[in-house]
Amino acid sequence: MKLIRILIVALFTVSCSRASTPERTDHKSDEAAPAAATSGETRQPAATPEPATQPDQAALTPVAEKAKATGVNPDAAVLADFKSRIDAYMKLRKEAVKDAPRLKETKDPAKISAAQDAMSIEIRAARANATHGDIFTPEITAKFRRLLAPELKGDDGRDAKAIIKDDAPTNVTFKVNAKYPEGAPVPTVPASLLVNLPTLPEPLQFRIIEKHLILLDEDADVIVDYALNIIK
Repeated sequence: MKLIRILIVALFTVSCSRASTPERTDHKSDEAAPAAATSGETRQPAATPEPATQPDQAALTPVAEKAKATGVNPDAAVLADFKSRIDAYMKLRKEAVKDAPRLKETKDPAKISAAQDAMSIEIRAARANATHGDIFTPEITAKFRRLLAPELKGDDGRDAKAIIKDDAPTNVTFKVNAKYPEGAPVPTVPASLLVNLPTLPEPLQFRIIEKHLILLDEDADVIVDYALNIIK
């Protein structure tokens, strides 16, 4: 009987101790707890930077920047720079052709060609070191694109582009100081576009070939400079 009582007391003690210890339903939850505590900070998503505001293109160019610093209108400064480059060419041209035969009014093609060739030789020799961009600098080219852009939209713009396309010669090489190809048609520039460009002294003319603009010395048939992709 004594042995039976001892066994009953022992079983009762074990039962009580189990009742006082809470039963664990997930033995892994405690292991995960430190990780959860460690990652308790809420990370904010990385902010997407707003696109930088693009200033007027003219404000990024050397002449415009200098003008801006001195309180001068940047666009006016770019056009003034173009005029000064044209004036420099005209001064050089005048000196170069002073001894060349004058281009007089005549209907004789041979005389006209001879006079043009003489002037062309002198001008091209005086500008032997001329390069693309001497007159149509990047900022002047960009300014001209902006001047022409409004006139190339809508029905009127389509008409102007059609005229340019129909008149475009196919054998013109875009090269500074090159002779304009003899016999090649000289394309017209629609008046709606020409009125937006600066006025040129004679005998300089703007000519648009496909999407490109050339500055042509008409009397000497010399390509003074050119600007690519002026038409969009």
